[in-house]
Amino acid sequence: MAFVRCNDASFPADVIFRFTITQKTPYLNVPQYSEYQFFLYETITEQREKGTTFDQIAEWLNKKGYLSVRKKKFKGNHVHSIVKKKRLKDKKLERDYPEVWSDFSLEVVDKTILMSNFGFKKKT
Repeated sequence: MAFVRCNDASFPADVIFRFTITQKTPYLNVPQYSEYQFFLYETITEQREKGTTFDQIAEWLNKKGYLSVRKKKFKGNHVHSIVKKKRLKDKKLERDYPEVWSDFSLEVVDKTILMSNFGFKKKT
C-alpha cells in the first residue's frame, strides 16, 4: 500500500506499475568456442596469412596429428568452413540491435472508498 497525493491531500492507494522488457542480443544464441576450436581457427588464420591454401593447411594439420572437433581428419573444405563460420559469428556479435521500448501502464486504486463506511452511520 502506498499513499498518493492529490489536491494537497494524501490518501491510501495501491499503485500498480506494469511494463514489459524486450531484450535482443546475439550473446544468448551464439555458442562459445572451446579452446581447441579457437586454437584451430588461429592456426588456420596464421597459415592463410603465409599464403597457404586450405588443402595445404588440411594436409599440414593432419601431418601434425590434429583432428577436427569431431575427431576426424581434415579436408580443405572443412578448414575453409572453420574460418567462414568464425567470421560469421564475429559479424553477428558485432551487430547492433535497436532498443525496443514496450508500452507501460500505471494503475492507482483508491482505497478510501474501500475503507469508508459507504455513508452509513455507526451505531452507538
